[in-house]
Amino acid sequence: MHSRSTTIIGAGVAVALLGALMVFVYAHNLRGSAGAASGSSVGAYVVTAPITAGTTGSGLTGEIKATSVPTAARPADAVTSLTQLTGLVSLRRLEPGEVLTTSQFGTAGTPSTDTSGLVIPAGMNAVSVNVPNPQDVAGYVSPGDKVNIFMTSRDIAGIVPGAPAEQSARLLLSNVGVLSTVVANTPAAVAPVPATGPEVWTLALSPTDTEKLLVAVQYEQLWFSLVHPGDPPAVTTGQVATSITK
Repeated sequence: MHSRSTTIIGAGVAVALLGALMVFVYAHNLRGSAGAASGSSVGAYVVTAPITAGTTGSGLTGEIKATSVPTAARPADAVTSLTQLTGLVSLRRLEPGEVLTTSQFGTAGTPSTDTSGLVIPAGMNAVSVNVPNPQDVAGYVSPGDKVNIFMTSRDIAGIVPGAPAEQSARLLLSNVGVLSTVVANTPAAVAPVPATGPEVWTLALSPTDTEKLLVAVQYEQLWFSLVHPGDPPAVTTGQVATSITK
């Protein structure tokens, strides 16, 4: 009887020890998996000081440092060895915090294709202009919209030869694409809708239309209107002070 009790007790202890061992192994594996997931990082080079365009890759020393970054934050073309930059130069200014990539470098004289996210249509120039309230349609213009640009002129006849004899307003450019809208003095922030203050708009214009805009900005006053999506370019004859009452 005593032998049977001892056997039963021994078996119970063995089962308990086996269960404890299984729990320990499971918990250890779970901690290992969690640690691997939370600490997933890879090596990269990060810019620590501004790097001007044209800087040789082999000359980078105090402007960068080797560090670890989250796997998801490292670009696919991240530099993993500085030998990848041998004989290359930076194609644009690099700012602190950027991960060093091979696309930021090229042979001397290579034009940069990096426009910092600004998508410029082929054949167009990106041109920025200050737009105050309420000429900015009260802040309701967003990137991707089309706008008409109107120009108003003062009565300066007799002061400037060939100037209009009276005040006028006319359509200067129609269906101009808006690439970005930024609240003035806050370059990193996209303007809210509606904006609460003056804005800086970046427009897509041909070189010829850019010339027209620059003359108007310099010597006249501009007003903008938001175009209904899908509407074709507008054509008007303009108005003068005496024609608006007819």
